[in-house]
Amino acid sequence: MGYPVCYNLTNSTNFTGIIVNPTQRPFRINIGFLINQPVGALREIPLEFESYSLENEYPVEDFQGVISLARTQNGIRSLVDINAKIDAECSLCLKSIEQNLHTEFEEIFTFENRPLSEEEQIIPEDGNIDFEPLIREYLMLEMPYNPICRPDCKGLCTVCGQNLNEKDCGHPHPRRSSEQTLSELNPKELLGN
Repeated sequence: MGYPVCYNLTNSTNFTGIIVNPTQRPFRINIGFLINQPVGALREIPLEFESYSLENEYPVEDFQGVISLARTQNGIRSLVDINAKIDAECSLCLKSIEQNLHTEFEEIFTFENRPLSEEEQIIPEDGNIDFEPLIREYLMLEMPYNPICRPDCKGLCTVCGQNLNEKDCGHPHPRRSSEQTLSELNPKELLGN
């Protein structure tokens, strides 16, 4: 089995028989090697970066993952498993934190002449599939809306701004609504009246 064509061999790397361009588009994978294989043929592509900026705007650290490609009757099935870390800010105390993210997803790519469902994408004519936009979208879905540094974070004093995790400033602090139990709430508050 020969290797697929790479248009820029001066900056290319060979990962398990697949040629990719690591300096410019490491998530763009030429799947030509798999198209002529029998149904069920499988290839795993490991990915690992100390730091990387997805689509030049979403920086991640300790990026690790695997893209598994399998030949199907109608095209290629991809299973993607990614772990990464991002810099975030605690939504309660505003402390800088490192947020771990994990995502797993599946995408189906079909040949142009095969029937498509709404979830499937067509394999590009050049045989190159760019997984970067997909990985970015799925990682963004895993990012918590309000990240916190720890489950028992006390946040900031609403009067003076003191980080209550570091020291108590002496001002009265009502409990956050997340700390209240249902039995402590007024039934009219539950109904929004």
